[in-house]
Amino acid sequence: MTAENKGYSLTLLNRDNNEKVEKVYLKPMAFYVPEFASGAVEQLINELSLTSENKKGFLLTVTNNNNGVAVDKDFSALEGLKDKTTSAEAVKELVNIVRGYDADEETNVCGW
Repeated sequence: MTAENKGYSLTLLNRDNNEKVEKVYLKPMAFYVPEFASGAVEQLINELSLTSENKKGFLLTVTNNNNGVAVDKDFSALEGLKDKTTSAEAVKELVNIVRGYDADEETNVCGW
């Protein structure tokens, strides 16, 4: 019996107003393509209500929805998230950490 793939969630939290936006990806391997990863972050940014002077920063989170393992990275300013190279590297780093936890499990998670 094969378990249902619940995918990975990419979440962005605006710490100023505690607004959170999230999108689920069933094929998280795509996060290893920099253009895809930075585009996913950009999409989340576009869905957030942004304040003109964000003082508390942002929190980017990757969650494996199959086992609940989540890791996050703080960004003090929106500029770091808007930089395509920085955002793509951050997503890749977070996915690698989550996958490291997955490697300890006996099940095949999200097709890896």
